[in-house]
Amino acid sequence: MKLQHSIDLEQIHLGLVATDGENALQVVADRIVESLPLGGDQVMQALKDRESLGSTSVGGGFAIPHCKLGGLSQIELALARFEDGFEFNATDGRPVSFFFIVLSPPDQPASHLQVLSQIARVLKRSELREQLLSAPDEESVLLALRSVAEQEGL
Repeated sequence: MKLQHSIDLEQIHLGLVATDGENALQVVADRIVESLPLGGDQVMQALKDRESLGSTSVGGGFAIPHCKLGGLSQIELALARFEDGFEFNATDGRPVSFFFIVLSPPDQPASHLQVLSQIARVLKRSELREQLLSAPDEESVLLALRSVAEQEGL
């Protein structure tokens, strides 16, 4: 599974508002389920349960909330950018304002780890992080991410 082909313009959400990390997860869950056979409460609980095991923040204002959920036939990836950062137990202490959300079927653990690894790899590029945080629209986010993923062979 290649990252550059896993991103759908419809699952990029910009300009979101959240009061804290838990609220951010709820906002995201409510948005991404619109095209999924799952309910927002189900997604929220799974993301919250995973987060209780340890923060999915990767520093620099980014986090990769992820979980495995029954009812999915394939990995679903969504991106969410919030107007203001919020506390999310980041290792660097910085507020988080950008989520890469990964929802996977329980029977695809290798693909789940592969997607997480690919996201972590592209986020090592500071120019991409800057582009994702400042992109004026969803298409710009998609183009920036696809470009770097292609350069990385992902």
